[in-house]
Amino acid sequence: MATTLVVNPGSSSRKYALYKGGQSVLEFRFEDTNTGFEMCSQTAGTQQVCAAVEKVDFNDSFARVVEAVDSYMFREERGKKLDAIVIRVVAPGTFFQHHAIIDDAYVAELTRRSAIAPLHIPLILREVESARKHYKQAKLIAASDSAFHSEMPPKAREYSIITADAIQYDIHRFGYHGLSVASIVRRIHAVIGQDPERMVVCHIGSGTSVTAVKDGKSVETTMGFSPSTGLPMGSRAGDLDNAALLELMRRKHWRTAEAELYINTNGGLAGVAKESDIRRLLDRRSKNDATARQALEMYAYNIQKAIAAQTVALRGIDVLVFTATAAVRSSELRSLILSGLSYLGIQMSKDRNELLVGKDGVISVRNSAVKVVVMRTDEMGEMALVADCLLLGIA
Repeated sequence: MATTLVVNPGSSSRKYALYKGGQSVLEFRFEDTNTGFEMCSQTAGTQQVCAAVEKVDFNDSFARVVEAVDSYMFREERGKKLDAIVIRVVAPGTFFQHHAIIDDAYVAELTRRSAIAPLHIPLILREVESARKHYKQAKLIAASDSAFHSEMPPKAREYSIITADAIQYDIHRFGYHGLSVASIVRRIHAVIGQDPERMVVCHIGSGTSVTAVKDGKSVETTMGFSPSTGLPMGSRAGDLDNAALLELMRRKHWRTAEAELYINTNGGLAGVAKESDIRRLLDRRSKNDATARQALEMYAYNIQKAIAAQTVALRGIDVLVFTATAAVRSSELRSLILSGLSYLGIQMSKDRNELLVGKDGVISVRNSAVKVVVMRTDEMGEMALVADCLLLGIA
């Protein structure tokens, strides 16, 4: 049975897990909480332990994980070596729309594209470098975060630009959060007892996207060429009028790299309310903070519009899923979004919604035309499956 280290570097968190035979045996999460840094760890069958850490520990999280993994492998596996390390890759390009073995050519292509996804690719390259340093014998695998969207129909995948330019410069709507959505598709039957024909998945964390899934396949999603596009997010602006961005570039005398950094770090909730943490914004809203209220209303409104738009791609909707950290943790945020969607046949149970925090289940009333589900994402498990398939040569 393969022993695989799963590495999931996000824009505000770093997650790691050691999988043996398809089961997680060790888990680690490093998170920037805006008030400090936190590390949580858990061994299978035990309680999770969390503690505050320094910024240097957050930045060098891989090294901290290596110590624990090596100790486990020596103690439980008689010193056996890791078989593989699988790393989540978020990068624009047709080249990156499939799972792959990471070699020098792959790293070179990542490096070439790093300016387009500044919140993701530099972190990925750093994790690849660390993996190569500490585990020279392990096979390195890239789990593509856009592979799930690779078969979207042309009407959803293409931009309205000159076709020759789109082909020459590889400008397409690639979509992201694919590993998260794939993990929902894989597990939804266990939660509701069916595989829905028409499902909309809302991934709401530091990044936000809404995806239309028809018979288990992606047919439309809000993120496009890069992970900074689509909906307003924690610090990402989402879709910004191109003329407005060009005007900002003219007025502020920006180069393209400066504009790219701006829309990734000074947009979304952080831009409007100077705060990217939804929990803090909800607390400010409860204290009648007008700026927080406006920011959250804008955020929820854009998600509502996206959900409605996905029903066009699906010709209706059977199941609506909320997943990822913010959506799973906050019943208040879910209520804010759902309050504007009753015309779609969505009826939320207030009691179920308030009771369901941090776990999977249904929050709609029994006779709701659309079933509303809360599910924790399982990107890590999905990545472990990707690694197993590649190691077996069936991906």
